[in-house]
Amino acid sequence: MNMIQQLEAEQVKKLVSKRPVPEFEPGDTLRVNVRIPEEAPDPKDKKAAAKKTDAKAKGFRVQAYEGLCIGRSGSGLNENFTVRKISYGEGVERTFPLYTPMIDSIEVVRRGEVRRAKLYYLRNLRGKAARIVERTDVRGKRLAAVDNWKGFKKPKGDADDLMQIKGISLELKARLAKLGVTKFEQIANFSDDEMLRVDESLNLDGRMESDDWMGQARLLVTEATVHETAVDPIPAPTT
Repeated sequence: MNMIQQLEAEQVKKLVSKRPVPEFEPGDTLRVNVRIPEEAPDPKDKKAAAKKTDAKAKGFRVQAYEGLCIGRSGSGLNENFTVRKISYGEGVERTFPLYTPMIDSIEVVRRGEVRRAKLYYLRNLRGKAARIVERTDVRGKRLAAVDNWKGFKKPKGDADDLMQIKGISLELKARLAKLGVTKFEQIANFSDDEMLRVDESLNLDGRMESDDWMGQARLLVTEATVHETAVDPIPAPTT
């Protein structure tokens, strides 16, 4: 890997840590939430200013664009994907850079089973002929399970300082909290399936296993238990 590729890989990793990119392929139905810039309201108009939403306060609103991914191209920071949908009987296509800040999030609605990397042939098809069969193999079911997973039920009590686990940054700690992961005991007791879901949901690329999060969490739980059960030594009697 040359210097440019290394710098691109580092930048991609940084961008993905802020806005996760789900695993998807041509044939999958996507919902792309796009940030649409908006004109700031007149500061003299107090009523308009009072009705601003948080998104508008930042100068944009989020609009969903849902359609079929018909192709991906490029690599690294220059990778992009094309989404096609039918609007009022006409085919509409939009090409998005994968790592653009104008995308708020990408959601996989449905997994499709196709044999081509580019689905441009769909432009000439209509109705049932343009439908894509849903993916039902083992990998498709596993990915669908990850897509439909919304996280854990948040445990009661104060959250643990997950940054004590090597590999968890402040930003990653906040993203884990959104999935309901706030305690060492949760991580220590992850099943293989739960670990896979967290890893893929946060685009960790196997970091949970390589950094041994579960082992570190078990050690921290043990240390906390020992600390809680420790008692002060009985003072010697005075004469």
